[in-house]
Amino acid sequence: MPPIPEPGKSDAKNMKSRWLKIALRILTSLLVLTVLVLITVYFILRSSLPQLEGEVTLPKLSQAVTLSRDAQGTVAISASNMADAMRTLGFVHAQERFFEMDLARRSAAGELSALLGKATVPIDKEKRMHRFRHRMNDMWHQLSTADPNAAADLTAYTEGVNAGLNGLGTKPWQYTLLQTTPSAWTEVDSLLVMCEMYYMLQAKSFEGAFDNALLREKLGDELFAWMKPLGGEWDAALDGSVIAPAAIPGPDKLDLRVTKATAQFAKQTQAKPIRPGQNGDDDAANIGSNAWAVGGALTAHGGAMLANDMHLGLGVPNIWFRAQIEITDKNARLNRRLVGVTLPGVPALVAGSNGEIAWGFTNSYGKWFDWVPLTGDETITIQQESIAVKDGDAITLAVRESRFGPILKTVNNKAYALNWVAHRPGAINVNLARLALAKTVDEALPIAQQSGVPHQNIFIVDKLGNSAWTITGRMPARTAKEKVSLRAGFTSPDSLDADWLPLALYPVIRNPPENRLWSGNNRQLGAAGGARIGEGGFDLGARGQQIRDRLREQKSFDEAALYKIQLDTEARFMARWSTRASEVADANRESANALAAVRALKTGNGHADVDQAGYRIARAFRQRVLDELWKAWLAATPAAALANNTTWDGRFEYAAWQALSTQAMHLLPQPYATWSQFQAAQLSAVTKELLETNSSLAEATWGKRNMARIRHPISRAVPQLGYFLDMPPVPLSGDNNLPKVAAPSFGASERMIVAPGHEDSAILTMPGGQSGHPLSPFYGAGYQDWLSGKPSPLLAGEAKYRLHLRGAAH
Repeated sequence: MPPIPEPGKSDAKNMKSRWLKIALRILTSLLVLTVLVLITVYFILRSSLPQLEGEVTLPKLSQAVTLSRDAQGTVAISASNMADAMRTLGFVHAQERFFEMDLARRSAAGELSALLGKATVPIDKEKRMHRFRHRMNDMWHQLSTADPNAAADLTAYTEGVNAGLNGLGTKPWQYTLLQTTPSAWTEVDSLLVMCEMYYMLQAKSFEGAFDNALLREKLGDELFAWMKPLGGEWDAALDGSVIAPAAIPGPDKLDLRVTKATAQFAKQTQAKPIRPGQNGDDDAANIGSNAWAVGGALTAHGGAMLANDMHLGLGVPNIWFRAQIEITDKNARLNRRLVGVTLPGVPALVAGSNGEIAWGFTNSYGKWFDWVPLTGDETITIQQESIAVKDGDAITLAVRESRFGPILKTVNNKAYALNWVAHRPGAINVNLARLALAKTVDEALPIAQQSGVPHQNIFIVDKLGNSAWTITGRMPARTAKEKVSLRAGFTSPDSLDADWLPLALYPVIRNPPENRLWSGNNRQLGAAGGARIGEGGFDLGARGQQIRDRLREQKSFDEAALYKIQLDTEARFMARWSTRASEVADANRESANALAAVRALKTGNGHADVDQAGYRIARAFRQRVLDELWKAWLAATPAAALANNTTWDGRFEYAAWQALSTQAMHLLPQPYATWSQFQAAQLSAVTKELLETNSSLAEATWGKRNMARIRHPISRAVPQLGYFLDMPPVPLSGDNNLPKVAAPSFGASERMIVAPGHEDSAILTMPGGQSGHPLSPFYGAGYQDWLSGKPSPLLAGEAKYRLHLRGAAH
């Protein structure tokens, strides 16, 4: 006889079983629903991928065009004329990168919020003050009349962009995520992309110049010249000029022993230590680049050779787009192969080679602007700008403009207008595309100088062995009334000149005697040439100097030799800081941390490599010393109130090193009794901080500090998508003051080595792939080569995908 179940137990058991079945059904349904959602998302994503093979119709093509891609996605276009080539380039740019192009045009015009919502309203307000869309509308009308051929190529590119966008199976995936629809491209939008590059490359300079002008007014010329020096022993100008740093100010100018401000500063810093990286040039690296050239006398084939790595903020996808464009135009007797990098949104080869010449850039950091104090008598116009906001109400912005430019600053009830070259009619054009047709350095120089692009150091080489440096972009003339000075300051209204500098007065260095040219964003010239360029925040020069010295160490070069310099991680500049930190640690051996620091510093290899703890210690030591000195000295001056508005730049190195070397007591921060005590305190603070996040100083390597963070714009807003969209985080060797520049989200956006006519042995690596689509086979292509230093070829490889484009009538 079976046991009689206890009352209630069977019911409870049945109830539990019933709930388990219900829960299982719910979980199964949720799993099925999740799978269905993922499948739906996958197919929506796939439908927005570009067509890689087969045939498509591209309206208005005059002749059939072949568009192929190799395994890395390098695009090869074969066309019969320039207009068809530009139309096809626009097509492929849109298919692979339309969202990024859209962000660039919207950013320049102050229209991001219409796409992204209220989070970007502050950015739009800042950009809208420049009214670039209004200015570029006028520019397009002028260009259409003045240069019909260039206008026709821009129109062809624009039509290609819209055909590429409309040719996708569905809108680009980012718009599906944002639940919006992309707007068609216009010729004005390409001009806006160039405005965005102007802003990216120059805005930091004019913001810094304004702060420095206020600082100079408070400090006086002598003290300002010392705390904001223009040059010194790290100079590496092309003409050999050196600017001697100012002498140390006497106690009558700066004395930290006697002021109330310094006592208060000492009290504050004891309570709240300054952390390394709060100030100065740490990870906020200047937008810059490296470039150098060697003449034909230094190569086996007799042709000149170019190296270029442009330093920019790194993201996914990479800013540049690899392209190879072959044009065979029998009517125009043109047979040319262009190869290098393009900028999605712009119909031109930005940097590369056409088989006859090659060219590349670094940011010039000249003075391409003036801050003009207004007297109050000027006529002011007010333009009402409406900023559309997704899922919100439009915002009206009143833009005040004077005849000198928009009024962007007001300090102590005094208004200041920005007179910026980018605002001038004629400053922006599409002339850079004409470099594709130049055959020699001499032909290329005037084209570069009259190109409507941000002012850059351009290096041009040709297959005949010639090399040259000049400034690209239209340079402003300086009147006789304007007192030429590299020092920061405001500009008197009556000294402005609306004329452009004649080509005959452009600075040029052609075929220098030593057959070597270089730039690391350092000051390039002294004398009249330097005055015409002006001072807009040059790099210290240590990077440029190391490149120069590497070039002087060899008598002949090939691609591998120049590529080796691009990957150079030797920290020559940091060597003296490593020695000083080691000496400070040696003098404090009673501290266990000091002993560990000595070991790390003395066993280091002298390079900014990922496994180096000594480099990280020396770098953090320098950073903290300069932070402390800047803030302590500023607190003891009439400019103390500007402490939150101004920072030191790399050239503050000169003043800091002078003080450490002379141990001038009137410059010693309080409450330290000796300079040895001051330095020991900074090293102690550094080691303590490193041990907060590492088990030992030996474990505190540079690679742990310098970890790549190369992210997609979407993942910045939705971090959960970072795993799928971002490049893998890996430790990076390299740093700011040496040839291999590398910071977590900043560095070499490309590395190119090329001798025109020898493109088959040329190199081009990039920190990301061609496509902005995560399902594309080219999404991260090339990233590993860039990380490892493997030299990827410049030329497109064997075609893996081939697309045939025909006009509507073919």
